[in-house]
Amino acid sequence: MTMPITKIARVPFAVFAISFAAACSDEARVVTDTTEPSDIDQPAATDGDHDGETAPDSSGGSGSEEPGSIDETGSNGGTSGEPGKTDSNGEPTPFSNPRGACETSARVGRFSVEKQIDFGVIQGVVSEGVVPTAIPNVVAEAGRCRLLERRNLACLPACVGAETCGELGSCIPYPRQVSVGEVSLLGLTREIAMSPLSPGNSYFSPGADNPPYEIASQIVLSAAGEGSIPEFQLFGIGSEPLPEAPSWVLEVGSELVLDWAALTTNVATTVLVELTIDQHGITPLSLSCEFEDTGSATVPAAIIDRLISSGVTGFPNGRITRRTADHVELEIGCVELVVGSPLAASVGVAGFTPCSAPSDCPMDKVCNLTLQRCE
Repeated sequence: MTMPITKIARVPFAVFAISFAAACSDEARVVTDTTEPSDIDQPAATDGDHDGETAPDSSGGSGSEEPGSIDETGSNGGTSGEPGKTDSNGEPTPFSNPRGACETSARVGRFSVEKQIDFGVIQGVVSEGVVPTAIPNVVAEAGRCRLLERRNLACLPACVGAETCGELGSCIPYPRQVSVGEVSLLGLTREIAMSPLSPGNSYFSPGADNPPYEIASQIVLSAAGEGSIPEFQLFGIGSEPLPEAPSWVLEVGSELVLDWAALTTNVATTVLVELTIDQHGITPLSLSCEFEDTGSATVPAAIIDRLISSGVTGFPNGRITRRTADHVELEIGCVELVVGSPLAASVGVAGFTPCSAPSDCPMDKVCNLTLQRCE
């Protein structure tokens, strides 16, 4: 019998599952996983250096490295024109490849320059340390894709106030957001200068153009530094925005073939794909893949099977982002700059129908409102 395929209307991708900053739980949990497809590499140890947004290699050098390793947020590392170098006249030399995103386990800050559907966004934040629950476990990987699991650390007694649970089961101070001085960006459609906002020391530039950059423009972010944090620079390249939101249907036993508009310019971008299909599970997994920006890619069937077998509840979320990523190592940790154009995807899972009301389900099924799926 052919299983029904239900495509889900696009759901706003407000907070993606890979961001685990607020995931700390005071309750311990037991994870039992008996699914071990033979064609999936099973990491012997999980260090969480994805991004998140390894999520595989990030786009490039970030946490997800493409050839071979997956970075969680970045673009392919290595450049033929090194960012920050100058020629004999003191002029900046062109750079072709930002150095990639941070590993999740070291990332304390991110600045982003994005073209979104309705507006451009320029923002950033830097913290004094890494939140332990923001580092996911890598439960499986194949090719450029990884399956990530949110960690719930347990502390007894439970953490209170401005505390979070640490790696050793003891509460630690929650890392505060810090100022890195005035931050300026050159190479955008307009020059930008941002000072840290109070309270919270976040950075935001209102009224950005959409997109905030020209195609192939070289973008330089300069932070003046403050206190013990020195000045630093990050680099990016403006790329062609993805023109159309994709529609994906996941099915057991089938690989997921992805297609997007190929680049028409020579810009060192990668494409980051992120998926969550278990919104109400106890141990939900998320998929993160960082691909070369060739216009097409394939997620292995074994990875799709593992993701579906871990649970399907609620409305699936998906996102595809064309981007470049660059990072710098500071004493407090790694800070990155991501320049790109994220798009929410329409995602469905064959044989599953999400629901938020009884009328969402076929006549022969009822809506489980707790799990938000028709049964």
